[in-house]
Amino acid sequence: MCRKTVSPGRTMIKELDRKLQAITFDADKIAVYVGDEIEAQPNAVPKNADVTYTWEIADDGILGVQNGKIIAKESGRTLLCITSGDISAQVRVITKYKPLPPESTLPPLYYDKLMIANYKNTLSPEYVPEHLIKIPDNYTADGYYGLYVSKETFDAYKEMYMAMYKEIKGRMHIISAYRSYARQSELYNKAVQNLMAQGKTSTDARALALNTTQTPGNSEHQLGNTIDVSNDNTTDHNYLKTPEGKWLSENCYKYGFIIRYPADKADITRIEYEPWHIRYVGVNHAAYMYVNDLCLEQYVDLQEQGEEAANDYALQNPATPD
Repeated sequence: MCRKTVSPGRTMIKELDRKLQAITFDADKIAVYVGDEIEAQPNAVPKNADVTYTWEIADDGILGVQNGKIIAKESGRTLLCITSGDISAQVRVITKYKPLPPESTLPPLYYDKLMIANYKNTLSPEYVPEHLIKIPDNYTADGYYGLYVSKETFDAYKEMYMAMYKEIKGRMHIISAYRSYARQSELYNKAVQNLMAQGKTSTDARALALNTTQTPGNSEHQLGNTIDVSNDNTTDHNYLKTPEGKWLSENCYKYGFIIRYPADKADITRIEYEPWHIRYVGVNHAAYMYVNDLCLEQYVDLQEQGEEAANDYALQNPATPD
């Protein structure tokens, strides 16, 4: 009977063949659309090496982990690293927003979603925007103190105010800004009570109050980027006839603001014309709405259509590195 033997030298060669020598990728950079999973397959050298991989992402917010998968979260460039023991490798990752079809006229910034509060979009009682700051008293009307708004909104407002003053020597005062859910509830209930005092039924009063005052949770003021302005501490439809109101209507988009409730969109917004009520959305969004004569409800609907069109287009046109 013969016994099979293996020489020590051959055993060592087999062990070396299974020891990881390097990790490589098929390409030094990959491209992926925001929202999609990163698919970067590493190659072990040698192929039959024993490996247990650990992935690492940069702390820059571009990539994230969701349900155990690495997902592109924001547009940009970053590094994706992989390690096994003391061997590591990295691949450059280029993330892009899904493009609209070349012939599309939908909002280019469809992916930069704007929050909206209205009759069908309700904010929770607990919602409080971040980065609220107190508006300096010299920007508010007499008797209106302790008003707050987001820092981004106020910075844009200051720039707009200075431009107005330089061009027409106009002045305007802030009379309302951020409102909490509780404060909006007080205002709505007061509007209802005033109408009931005029002889309206409770049902009719609640319906009529909606023409000027939103129910709590449905007011844009809770978002912290909405401001009411005035020349004389009141709100009036004749504000548009003032030099400041006219200038605001024609120029506020240049500074990222929109007239939130235009006269010709009341059937869409379900709020009467308010020439004093401005909402900060950013310059690019505001310019698109101004040029295309859109209210925020219409714009948000187009953003949703843009997202759908971009998703369909991306299926046929995968992301490619620059």
